[in-house]
Amino acid sequence: MTRKALFIALAALGPSLLASCTSGGGNEDVLPGVQAVVFVKRAFITDDGGENVSGGAGQVFDYTRYQPGGGLFVLSPPTRDGTLRELTESFEDVDINGMDLSFDATRVVFSMRHGGDNRYHIFVANVDGSGDVRQLSFGEYDDVTPIFVPGDRIAFVTNESYTPMGTRADEYNHSRIVAQLATISLSNGDADRHVCSQNLSHTANPFLMSDGSIGYSRWEHLGPVNDVKLFRMNPDCTQMVAVAGQHGKPFNSLVQATEIQPGVFVGIGTSRSRTIQAGALVQVDARASSGSSSIALDEQEARFDILTAAVPTSSSDPASGVGRYRAPHWLPGTSRILVSWADGEVNDRSELAETAPNFGIYTWDPANHERTLIYDDTNTWDLYATPVVPRDTPPVRTGVVSPNPTETTPAIIGSVDVSQTSLEETVTGGNFSGESLGQALAQATRVRVIEGFSSEIGPVGQFGLTMHEGGAIMGEVPVQADGSWEASVPPYLPYHLQPIDRFGMAIRNQLLWVQGMPGENRRCGGCHESRSETILPRMGGATTLAQQAGPTDLMIPIASRTELPWFGAPSGENVQDLFNAKCVSCHSGGTNDPFAGRFYTVTVTPEGATAPQMYEIPYLDLSDRLVESYYEREVVSYPASYVSLLYPSAMMGDSMVEGDVPPEWVTPGSARGSVLIQQVNAQAEDDPTAFAFSSAAHPEDVGVTLTREERMMLIRMADLGGQYWSRKNVEGAASWQSMTTVYP
Repeated sequence: MTRKALFIALAALGPSLLASCTSGGGNEDVLPGVQAVVFVKRAFITDDGGENVSGGAGQVFDYTRYQPGGGLFVLSPPTRDGTLRELTESFEDVDINGMDLSFDATRVVFSMRHGGDNRYHIFVANVDGSGDVRQLSFGEYDDVTPIFVPGDRIAFVTNESYTPMGTRADEYNHSRIVAQLATISLSNGDADRHVCSQNLSHTANPFLMSDGSIGYSRWEHLGPVNDVKLFRMNPDCTQMVAVAGQHGKPFNSLVQATEIQPGVFVGIGTSRSRTIQAGALVQVDARASSGSSSIALDEQEARFDILTAAVPTSSSDPASGVGRYRAPHWLPGTSRILVSWADGEVNDRSELAETAPNFGIYTWDPANHERTLIYDDTNTWDLYATPVVPRDTPPVRTGVVSPNPTETTPAIIGSVDVSQTSLEETVTGGNFSGESLGQALAQATRVRVIEGFSSEIGPVGQFGLTMHEGGAIMGEVPVQADGSWEASVPPYLPYHLQPIDRFGMAIRNQLLWVQGMPGENRRCGGCHESRSETILPRMGGATTLAQQAGPTDLMIPIASRTELPWFGAPSGENVQDLFNAKCVSCHSGGTNDPFAGRFYTVTVTPEGATAPQMYEIPYLDLSDRLVESYYEREVVSYPASYVSLLYPSAMMGDSMVEGDVPPEWVTPGSARGSVLIQQVNAQAEDDPTAFAFSSAAHPEDVGVTLTREERMMLIRMADLGGQYWSRKNVEGAASWQSMTTVYP
């Protein structure tokens, strides 16, 4: 949709929403028909006169940065000389992290931390200032960015520990607590608290959609994927699905979105970090182009239109007068967007200079690119501005699970026909030579279900020389003759899927976490099938063969899940054990080693270092002698086998490489593309004489035999991402080995 089309769309939406408002007293030129706006002031000036730019957290999400001195305000009329009324004046040392206006525009729900509390909690107040401010949530965790949801509920983001072992941690460096979605009731607060299924990285910026579902942004980290997408879910936390951003997004992160008409959104497009939660205004049209009269959302067909073309969506410096935007809110009945804007760099250079950007409240007109000032306190960030105007109440969405599930009721995942896909990809390697993804998926014999975990397992900063999170194979579920499969899995946990062929190798690695609530059915059509089409059982009838057979039971204890520790696990087999038994006699630098004496050097100059550092990496050494290397801004030591196999795929842009550089022995997430797997080859499960690659099987060609299960250990290691750490070799692993619970 073009900017002109946006103007027409917005103008067509508004009259009914403004019918109950009079025009008297409003700002007729800037905010027609609006008598007041409610907004938040967030302080940045510290007690010593300095400036707290972002609390040291330069990511696209606000990590509960607390700087006292803010508050929740109503501005009436919404002009530069309007009257301010503070709704939080009875509290001291206030900071507000998110707010929302009720459908009848009489109440505001907000997240506040104040001098008498060390956490952000949910509060509700009357817009006219009458009555007391009521606290809705409590506890030793932070609850932020709340929104009203039809049916007496409030949805918000929380960093509440989700399991007895603690919460997930942020992204692959695990430096911050992951925030997830939760709901409470407006009438009963925390007495009616429900926490949603988990992701391994942050969920943020919930907003209400016109159909009563909850939209939100989600930081997705899985191997090479590291971005923020737009999702939606039902208010009972079921049916979490991507709406936009998995395909075709011309920037890294889509945050702070609101819906301007069914299936069309306006939000902030920006980099994943370093822009102080600000960026360019972007319109997203996620409607499927199927011609259907009903609104169907299709993530793959989402279109993106940058409304502020001069604003960089990277972390580079904007030109003077361009700046960056935050917290857009479309204005009913107009073509304009109410938004916060700050001039200047608005990136990590602001933090280095210890000079905070100045966010004031403006309107932005996409039709003529005009920005008009509403209010600006130069000593605070002025954010989340919302017109005090009634709006239509969306329908109450009921749950989709069976009645009265318990916390341990399984979730069901599966596909109607795994070969159905809308992705225009090809598959190459082994038994495939450029077949379309659909043709390759038709040869899937099983689907590998992989549980994801992060630093709740113990003191692990990285999972090795790889961006992949921790993974445990719950099982490999048979694909039926009609392409269907189905499994029952523990609820709440994040999973990703790999359809695999008869040789045990992933045909495609699904780089998106999926979750299910207790009793929820997450059966999809296929492998990213068209969202605007209905996928029916291949052999006719109302049910698939997998449904008729019943789901494969993957409700297995933690200690029984297949993990692949590389070295140091006190019980069970390590990957290194296989190398020691079958490989080191020829691949440890000795006289029998064909690669003896071959190496390459990696030179890096770490930030703040006075001189470059040099590391010598063996070409191929499968022994367990320790080798030092540099990865992700730190010096690490791993067995030579791990460094030899993984380091060629792990080198970053800050590395200078010279010498005898080997191929990518292991491509994390792809056994099919890994030279190691091509050399040892992959054996069919149904025919021991059939191999995937045309080359001779190694080490059989030198008189050493590998069993199929030994080959499968290497294949699974590569497909899971080549992690070094698992729950079996971390500090405190003994406690995991005694875990008999299915869901911790």
